[in-house]
Amino acid sequence: MPSKFDCEPIYCVMKIFLHLLFIILVFDCPLFAQNAEKITIGKDESYLVIPPLSKDIKAAIILFVSFGSPESILVETRIPQVAASNSILTVIAPLGDKIYLDSSVAGQIDKIIEDVNKRFSIDPSRFALGSFDYGGNIILRYSERTFQEPEPYKVKPKAVFSADSPVDLSSLYRWCERQISKNYHQGTVSDAKYILGVLQREIGTLEDNESRYKELSPFFKDQQEPGNEQFLKNTALRVYYDNDINWYIRNRGNGYYDTNIPDATELINRLSLMGNKNAEFIEASRPGMRNDGSQNPNTLSIIDEVDFINWIKQKLDVFDPITWRAPYYFPSPEGWITELFSLPPAFAPEIKLRGVEDIRFMPGWGNTESDEYWSYSFLWWVDEPDLNKESLAKYLRDYYDGLVKQNIEKRKIPENLIVPTVVDIKQREVGPGNENVFEGTIKMLDYMAAKPIILHVLIQLKECADESRTVIFFDISPKPLDHSVWKQLLPLQNQFDCKNLR
Repeated sequence: MPSKFDCEPIYCVMKIFLHLLFIILVFDCPLFAQNAEKITIGKDESYLVIPPLSKDIKAAIILFVSFGSPESILVETRIPQVAASNSILTVIAPLGDKIYLDSSVAGQIDKIIEDVNKRFSIDPSRFALGSFDYGGNIILRYSERTFQEPEPYKVKPKAVFSADSPVDLSSLYRWCERQISKNYHQGTVSDAKYILGVLQREIGTLEDNESRYKELSPFFKDQQEPGNEQFLKNTALRVYYDNDINWYIRNRGNGYYDTNIPDATELINRLSLMGNKNAEFIEASRPGMRNDGSQNPNTLSIIDEVDFINWIKQKLDVFDPITWRAPYYFPSPEGWITELFSLPPAFAPEIKLRGVEDIRFMPGWGNTESDEYWSYSFLWWVDEPDLNKESLAKYLRDYYDGLVKQNIEKRKIPENLIVPTVVDIKQREVGPGNENVFEGTIKMLDYMAAKPIILHVLIQLKECADESRTVIFFDISPKPLDHSVWKQLLPLQNQFDCKNLR
């Protein structure tokens, strides 16, 4: 089987011993003993979980390992630790000694994802899948399958990643032949003989079974028409590689075309040409280092953990007001107050929308003597495609009902002053540009003045197709729609731009 240590036999035993010793020491550490939990789901099947420090799970990363144990990952990367600090669950699961996606390993992945989804009650739209080396090839093809044949899959990954992975089995086949012929590095030659033997035994020769290699590969570079990669055209994807070609030349006798890098760049290029703006080739910002201190590009350590987790948070809509950057332009006039928080808001969990609320308060919003009192504009950045006057009315009723209840206790408002929240929404008369425009009123308790208030609301929907998002604009004021205050509110949504960040 492939040697993950790429060393001469006499030294390899020592490296394996040090590797296992390091794992034992790490797991004897109180931090890992408390946070890493082994979960058994079958007679011989298990996986590791590292839960968020806050115990509040916003999303999940499932990191699969081929030719290694889940525990071995914990000494090569700090992804679980950084994820734990950002309300993200990390799952590390074994794939066994597998090189490509077959029915048995697909069933194994299905079982793990299903168990994680059920056990931790995670939103199915907030999963990221990834692996490195041969496991990356498997997870890329598995992710494609979830979109290629969507019906059986409850979880379709929102983000996919791999590190130093082959993406084309035909290229891997030819690579094996060249390494055996070159006979330069003993560990690499041993790997090549093992891999070539598995491919020929289980799939057949490339010459006689090219169509089967195309079917099993995430990408087939010699195919001109779109192949399996087309099923990731709407999915956020990152492929990581250490581009230190001099290391390959000096240590493995390999030039650029005997690495996984050329195929990976072409994969990302073709996805980009299909319109996927979230497909990225990431060149490692630091050399890959094994836990024994040796340099090697074949390791998860090539991934910058902080940058990676920020990417995961963005793609999985894990909101962080400090790091979140709006992928759109929404003007903020001088003197206006801005605020950001995630949807659904904590005071209205009944709202079944996932996304971000971005608010612009007029300067006089909290001044009862100002014409700008209770006047503000906000947008919801969500992925909800089906919106109508009934759903909008319910969302607003839940929103303001929760907002009022949150302030009743805080402001010690007497019960006899409390009034029910009533929302009335209607679609504007059909006409050019009015198909997605609604208006109405919100009757509620003004918790700042402790008396009833009627807010006028104007709602407009806008699609941001490139981001697969719907933007819902809300302009709010107790002043009637013909009042001058609306001349300040409405331009904000008119200047909104899905693409231009300015």
